[in-house]
Amino acid sequence: MSKKLICLALVLYLGCLIVGCQLRDKESPTRLTYNLPTKLTIDVGQALPGTHIVYQELSDRGAHLLIDGKVAVKRKGDSFKWEGTPSDGVEVDLDLRVAWYNEDQVHLVGMAKIVIEGVAPVASTISTDSPISYAGPAVYNLAKGAIIPGSTLSYQGEQDDGAELGGTTEYPYRQVGDSVYWEGRLRQNVSIRLELRVLQYDDRGLRLGGIVSLWVG
Repeated sequence: MSKKLICLALVLYLGCLIVGCQLRDKESPTRLTYNLPTKLTIDVGQALPGTHIVYQELSDRGAHLLIDGKVAVKRKGDSFKWEGTPSDGVEVDLDLRVAWYNEDQVHLVGMAKIVIEGVAPVASTISTDSPISYAGPAVYNLAKGAIIPGSTLSYQGEQDDGAELGGTTEYPYRQVGDSVYWEGRLRQNVSIRLELRVLQYDDRGLRLGGIVSLWVG
């Protein structure tokens, strides 16, 4: 099973426990907060993208990380925390654990909180080359007329052909289980991709679940 399908299954299971559960209003917010289960990798001799934390080497004691100018020896299950501003208008708070490591890489898993200011979504083809990226499952409950956060898409209500989406030039109707895909820029230095599925809808609201991917820088 692919990683994306696993994440989607997690969304379906967790329901409203994941980010984006409250009913959204009709205005697109200019400040977005994502709390994403995520995994990150640090290559030996390199810094974790967006930070100054470097994986120096592997020894019998564990993985040697350089943090704030001091060596921290991390073993499997050890905590890994960092917060900072990797790019203008973006604040990141990482609360991770060391999953595993070898001579080449340290692998981290946990939660990433990403706060983005000055959001003004624009649909566009995006570049996914940025080394600073985060992805995880999300669920959105949208009231009729509300905009999907981080996009230009809105929910227009239940029609004979299904749930009607606004803000698109493509076929606007979706049935339960159908995909909702959108990509573009949240601001000049932040790109987003939404890969969602319709979980439920009626004339009052729409429920979506799937994967949110962010690229910073």
